[in-house]
Amino acid sequence: MANLLYKDRFIVNFARFDEATTFWVPMADVHWGTNGLRESHTITSPLVQFENWQAAERFMTEMAKEWIDDNP
Repeated sequence: MANLLYKDRFIVNFARFDEATTFWVPMADVHWGTNGLRESHTITSPLVQFENWQAAERFMTEMAKEWIDDNP
């Protein structure tokens, strides 16, 4: 699991192991506050297969940053 603060938004990355395919599936949760309210968005990976959790988390960090850049 990786945590990162990017442009005032908190990214939590994690990868789960899919036993059926033997690949890692990355996901990310982006959290932020607006007018005293907590908001979040979950991002799931496209159909990309990763052989280790580190590569999955690196990929998802970049996807989360792109989502934040596109949703200011």
